[in-house]
Amino acid sequence: MIWRTILLTACIISSSCVASSSEWKVYIQLIERADNKALQAFPGKIDIIGDTLDAEHTEELTTALSIALIKDPVSVINATNSLDKSADPLKQRFGTSMVCGIPIITHANQMKIEEYFAKAEPALEKAGTPAAECLSNMRDTIDEFRQEAAQNEAK
Repeated sequence: MIWRTILLTACIISSSCVASSSEWKVYIQLIERADNKALQAFPGKIDIIGDTLDAEHTEELTTALSIALIKDPVSVINATNSLDKSADPLKQRFGTSMVCGIPIITHANQMKIEEYFAKAEPALEKAGTPAAECLSNMRDTIDEFRQEAAQNEAK
């Protein structure tokens, strides 16, 4: 645990996390676990590396945020909220609207998406007012997804 904390600190201070796959994996694991320090440092981290992440790293990070959202919705929303207001679209990729829009839709099958929503919905309901907008966004997204899936099945 101490080793991971040291690696996290190193990652927060520099943008070398992306360069080192082992450090990147540790960072992703910290985000997935909804590590409080990693989430608090997240907006600053994105300011440093957000525009350098390729599609693969972006997908890994958004998926990790989605997993963390189930574990600690309020902390994830707090960590990502300021990124929605950024003028930089590369930073907006990690904002609350993205996390609440079920980013795994782009790469998961219908069963996995439904499983994710079944876990996320009660977590967001339990989080109350701070997560209400996120929950609304997520419900809208899953409704659209289900409508598209039904239309595709009907064809």
